[in-house]
Amino acid sequence: MRLAAATISRFGIAAALAAALAVASTGCGGQARHADAAPSSAAAPQALPTAGFDPCVALTPQFLGERRWDALAPSPRRDTSGDISWQGCRYVARAGYGFVVETTNATLGQVRAKFPAAVDISFAGRKALRYEARPDVPGGCTINIEMGAGSLYLMTDVPQTPATTALDACEIATDIAYAVVPLLPAGS
Repeated sequence: MRLAAATISRFGIAAALAAALAVASTGCGGQARHADAAPSSAAAPQALPTAGFDPCVALTPQFLGERRWDALAPSPRRDTSGDISWQGCRYVARAGYGFVVETTNATLGQVRAKFPAAVDISFAGRKALRYEARPDVPGGCTINIEMGAGSLYLMTDVPQTPATTALDACEIATDIAYAVVPLLPAGS
């Protein structure tokens, strides 16, 4: 009986990781990955507010391993929608969910305009907004944390599988923010 339970448990974890990878690859429910994008314009994309912060470098293998966010190697991402740009990495946690950590030139004011119901929160003295970009697609939560010329964008995708039903996407996004914000350079 123990062997069968262990096999089922391993299968469940493997299935959850596969689902997380599939969801993280396409975004929430296969929809556009950056639902907080501003309307398109003819203007060229603005510079990214990296201010010396590259999530793909700052979230080291040791940092990811300590948090069990290392089910797969980080996957670099760079996207543009209209005049809003994002740059960072996609990660998959051993618990079966995916998330992205990216810098963006989208300001909290732009995010608030797009998502007026966003909740005001803060991390280490930095203003932030937490919201569900797609409430019709369960399992996603987004946080934008203020930076000098934009924000840090964190988005979780928790696939709706038996192995992940107890996971709360916004709680996970909040935990990720508390872990990552201390890595931001002073003045960024």
